[in-house]
Amino acid sequence: MPSYFPNEASLAYKMKDNIPDTLETIANRYMANNPAYPFQMRAFSENGFIQTKKGLYDLDLRAKFPAAKLGQYGYVYAMLWSDSGADSYLSMSVQSPTSLYLNGKQVYRSSIGEERDSSLRTTVVLPLLQGWNSFLVKIQKSPTGFGCKLGSTSSKWAPLHFMSPFAGRLGRAGWIYSDLSDVDVFPEGNELSIHQMEESTGIQWHPTPNEGAAFFQDTDGCTRLFGQSGSGSVAYGWSKLFISEIGGGICTLSGKTSGGIRIWVNDHELLSQQGNGDIHIEWKASYGSHDIVVESCTGEQQWGFTLEAGVGGGQRDLLLPYPVQGASGSWMFLGPFDDSLPAPPSGITDLSKLHVNREGGVYWKLESPGFCVRPYLENKLFGRWNYHLGVTLNGLLRTAKLLGREDVRKYAAKHIDQCVNMYEYSLFDRDKYGYQSINQQLVELDSLDDCGAFGAAILELYEQTQNSAYLPLLQTIAAYMKNEQIRRTDGAFYRGDDTMWADDLYMSTPFLAGYYKLSGETTYIDDAAQQFLLFKKYLYMPELQIMSHVYDFKHETPTYVPWGRGNGWVLFSLAEVLEALPDGHKDQEPLLAFYRELCEGYLRLQGHNGLWHQVLTDAESYEETSCTAMFTYGFAKGVRHGWLSAPEPYAAAVDKAWQGLSKHSVDELGNVHGVCRGSNFSFSEAYYKFDLLWVENDTHGTGIVMLAGDEIRKMHDQLAKGAYLLHTSITGQELIQSV
Repeated sequence: MPSYFPNEASLAYKMKDNIPDTLETIANRYMANNPAYPFQMRAFSENGFIQTKKGLYDLDLRAKFPAAKLGQYGYVYAMLWSDSGADSYLSMSVQSPTSLYLNGKQVYRSSIGEERDSSLRTTVVLPLLQGWNSFLVKIQKSPTGFGCKLGSTSSKWAPLHFMSPFAGRLGRAGWIYSDLSDVDVFPEGNELSIHQMEESTGIQWHPTPNEGAAFFQDTDGCTRLFGQSGSGSVAYGWSKLFISEIGGGICTLSGKTSGGIRIWVNDHELLSQQGNGDIHIEWKASYGSHDIVVESCTGEQQWGFTLEAGVGGGQRDLLLPYPVQGASGSWMFLGPFDDSLPAPPSGITDLSKLHVNREGGVYWKLESPGFCVRPYLENKLFGRWNYHLGVTLNGLLRTAKLLGREDVRKYAAKHIDQCVNMYEYSLFDRDKYGYQSINQQLVELDSLDDCGAFGAAILELYEQTQNSAYLPLLQTIAAYMKNEQIRRTDGAFYRGDDTMWADDLYMSTPFLAGYYKLSGETTYIDDAAQQFLLFKKYLYMPELQIMSHVYDFKHETPTYVPWGRGNGWVLFSLAEVLEALPDGHKDQEPLLAFYRELCEGYLRLQGHNGLWHQVLTDAESYEETSCTAMFTYGFAKGVRHGWLSAPEPYAAAVDKAWQGLSKHSVDELGNVHGVCRGSNFSFSEAYYKFDLLWVENDTHGTGIVMLAGDEIRKMHDQLAKGAYLLHTSITGQELIQSV
């Protein structure tokens, strides 16, 4: 088989097969390529277009222009960022004649059939350019409607976040829309430019950059933002003051208030005042940035405040307290509440926190009425929630523990915390705006892919930190698997398209085993053990002692394709369950027997270079990294725990596989090669061999390699003690055997 890179460029060439150094190099490369950026905060107009529960943007111009006449035109415009030039896929349905222009060129024009039936869905291939891409939608009013719905064909996996164009709106989330036109301003066949759309046509676009009255026109700003609430209502404003003088200076805050007011600077309360009146406070401030939090209470008729800052006798501008793309002004606002929120203000201004009032969730607003703050997930990997990142984070956490690298643990924890801490907000975001802007898979939880692997990473982090903040979400995942995940009548997990995938043993059973260890509830380990026996009934190929990738219940047959990673998921997960299984459990004997059968089958298929192949039985298919790492993990754990009656060939296979990974899969920079990309399934081996090709640094494999290295190191440590555990009977009786 051809190598992925020259031998001289391999990590083994630089450091032989040293496990800690290899894992450290992989972890360093991953963290450097995926910086820990927070969610991007953006201004969003609540009067704009919201999304459907499927993530499609509902561009309904009837709601904006209920008096529109037949034949009139409306235009909707947005920008979309692409990290690299690649095709994306858009789903469209229309209510009336609609055209879509991408970067000035028409890529879609509705058919008469689509215009008559808004339930029809059309997929449009979008050849995106690297950087910003412009989207113009032209819609004509007809008797059937005046709008369309468009968005990602899979918002759950690949959401499309459209942004507002043009000066004064840059950075805002969402689409803008035009005034109506009696004639087509952009006739068919003409290529368009941003300059044409913004200036040459004279079209007015909404919302305008200055739409909505500013908060600080007078002292009734809270009235405009929150309404004339009843006596005792409370709202909060948050801003910053930056002191540029090296030695600091005397600072002042002056203004007026309608209603009671309290003011904190850096969590220190400097003013508490009842009723209407003037405001003036003065304090000595050091160099740097200072948080200003104002609590405003309702007055007799209106409520709000004005506030200006001064330093050293000169006026100083207040600043937006957090970078919100597309926002104008200097303040963010939160409310209304019936009572004061608990101090200190630093807890109030925690942007991961969703506050609650009598009407439900409350999050931050901007100075202009109708504009709010929304977090968006725009990082390629960091902060995302999906199953293969769960594997990656698990690998990083165990690597951190092996190496004693607190920085690696903190990096993985920061990724997990970003998802967990914003979970409550993301549910609110979905309910308020139609579709969530973060945590897409977690919020849309309806499959094992959505929860099991990432949940296993959270369990690993909880074991290391004992942070109780993770427990509610772990309970949510456990409850989903126990009560909501679809099953066959025999209890086996399966998918909504009537298929069972070997992958789903990994997406479920390691979490179930870990949650059993956490909770002590045996129902979870019982379920995990039973799943293996059920999946064996459907997917096991006894003549080869390996597993088919998928069973299709529509045809009542397995695919009989022994995909490498699908089998890797099985052995990895079975090893995790066996390790957690209580000694003497009723399923211990059949599971140990199944484990040994699988190990025999996989051992026979190890390749010359120590790696296994993409199609396990086809030596001409490429050497695949992720399945190799998982077989290595499963073998090493079995040697360490004494599950194999003759462990020597498996220990040798482990070392041969690690040498192969170090030499053929991991290069000198810590890049991981040869990892099969995310799969579909087929009854044909050709799909897996020729279509399902490998990707560099695919997260389906990076974490698995780290997990394998950690487990090999544990095996080596066990063997170095001069003894290993050997099960002399399948019931779990153990004998210490010298080696």
